[in-house]
Amino acid sequence: MDQSSPSNGSSRPAPTTLESQLREMYGRAAYTHKTHEKMADGYIGRYRVIKTVEIVLSAAAASSLLIAILGDSKLGTVVGAVLSTVLLGLTLYFKEASLGEQAQKHTVVASKLWGVRETLLSLLVDMHDGRPTEDVRAERDRLNELLEDIYKGAPRTDSKAYAAAQKALKDSEELFFTDDELDKLLPKRLRHRA
Repeated sequence: MDQSSPSNGSSRPAPTTLESQLREMYGRAAYTHKTHEKMADGYIGRYRVIKTVEIVLSAAAASSLLIAILGDSKLGTVVGAVLSTVLLGLTLYFKEASLGEQAQKHTVVASKLWGVRETLLSLLVDMHDGRPTEDVRAERDRLNELLEDIYKGAPRTDSKAYAAAQKALKDSEELFFTDDELDKLLPKRLRHRA
């Protein structure tokens, strides 16, 4: 029985432990990527709600003050003043919360993690296609360093975003396509079914 060794230049299948580690890295990267996407979605959702409330409050305050001016109504002045004060508070909160900036930070991290996730997937495929173990280990080490740098600069996430990511990945399978879905996305000559 002839066994190939690293010294004779031929490549052996990668050890199961290395593949297991890469699969774990892929899973963590996929979850973290999706969690940051959900965090960004949450910030964008809050941004839209606050902007809508600001518009409604502005319109109501302006209408109240206009009624007060035209109708000489003290009630219109009081309502307009109260709504203007609430609007000012909301505007100050919005300025301090910097929801758009927070969403952008999570989007940047998610984009970086997406790249790492796809590289890990490619590495797993390469392993199955016989890529030398030493090459796989070197790429894994490079990816570990890259992930460390990404995580150091990443903003914190919360349990709500993690739960949304978990639902998206497990229940909605947002990360995967069926063969039929892929066939519809690909040009005809690359489809499995005509």
